[in-house]
This record gives sequence, C-alpha cells and structure tokens, in this order.
Amino acid sequence: MASGKSTIDAAAGALREIVLEAEPGTLLGSEDALVARLGVSRSTVRQIARLLEREGLLRVRRGINGGYYGARPTIGTIETTVSAYLETLDMDTRDLTTVASVLWVEVMRRAAAAPKEDSAPMVETMRRKLEKLKPGASFSDISKLEQESQRAVFDLVNSRYIELIFQINTAFAQRRFTPPSLHDDTDEHRAFINDWRQAKRLELNAIEDADPELAVMAARHMRNIWHRRLWDVEHAAS
Repeated sequence: MASGKSTIDAAAGALREIVLEAEPGTLLGSEDALVARLGVSRSTVRQIARLLEREGLLRVRRGINGGYYGARPTIGTIETTVSAYLETLDMDTRDLTTVASVLWVEVMRRAAAAPKEDSAPMVETMRRKLEKLKPGASFSDISKLEQESQRAVFDLVNSRYIELIFQINTAFAQRRFTPPSLHDDTDEHRAFINDWRQAKRLELNAIEDADPELAVMAARHMRNIWHRRLWDVEHAAS
C-alpha cells in the first residue's frame, strides 16, 4: 500500500511539472502517451488525472479525439475549494471579518503609497461611479460597487497573494452570512448607504492625497461599517 501511494505521489508530481512547464491549454497527450511518458499503469494515470483535475491543473477531453490538456486553477476554483474545506472546520465566524479587516487595512496603506500616475485614474473612475449611485441603492448594488472598488485597489498595489487570501475569506463569509438584500427598505439600510458612501469617499481621498495614515483609518472605518451591517442582519435572522 505504501509503495502504491508513493508511486501515485511521484507520478502526480511528475505530471504537475509537465503541466506547469507547458502553456495552459497545451495538449499533453493521450492516455497511452502519458502511460508511456510517466512509466506507470493506466489506472495510475487515471487516478492522478482526477487529482490534477480537482486541483485545476488538468482538463480531460474524453472520446475518440480526446486527450489530456494542461490548465491553470482560477481564483474561483481556489475560492470554492478552500471555502468548502473551511466549512468542515469548527470556526468562529467573527474570525472571517477580523482577517478581512487586517488584510484590507494593509492593502489600503499600500494603495496610498502608490505612484500618483497610477492611482489618480483609478480614484477618478471610482469617484464617478460612487457619485452616480442612487440614494436608494440596494445592498446588491453597493456590494457590486464595493467589489469593483476592491479589485481596482488590488490592481493598483499588485498584491496578488493578499488579494487571493482576501477573496477566499470573502467567498467563505458569503456562505455564512445571510444577504441583507431583503432588508433594503429600512432606516438601517438607508443609514448604511450614507455611512458606506462617506467611508468610500474617505478611502479614495486618502489614496488621492497619498496619506497612508488616513488610508489606514479609512479602511478600518469601512470594515466596521460592513461588520455592523452584516452582523445586525445575521443576529436578526437568528
């Protein structure tokens, strides 16, 4: 059994190297070709193919003209896989918002230190979209603009690892929290819109003014606003 497991591990590692050395979408060969190339049995090739498919590194096209194609995991694939795993853990849901807040504060600090020629167009674009947002905007509308703003800030600082962890955290949080969309016509939601809009302006101003201290303060303020909105709805639903 140990020998069989080590053979599978070694074959999977070899196939990963082949995939990562090739461009995404490259035909790696037929099943017979991989059996010969890896020097393992047909059943082993099928086992490691299923493993790499789950990892997002392999795409299998079945049929007469089928074959094995290299691929790359997408952020969506990673978010889904990790979020599903996190569901199996006995976690305090508050940890989600805590981690997201720490990451967002750091990203905003870096954004305020970005070169003006990079930050100015982003700030102007997001400011225009913010001012176009209707006073009675739904929670869904605000969430979409918030996500767009976050992507723009992550693009500005080019911190892909922090972005990945932040998005995994967000994806898992969305599984746990009840969307407040059914509570749009309330005084609490209207207050949330006003608070969120002011906080977003403060974030954009901090980046425009290249003020890291203000950016940190604005980021913490923004995260507190989201915490209150999500937790109020979660407690009301429980």
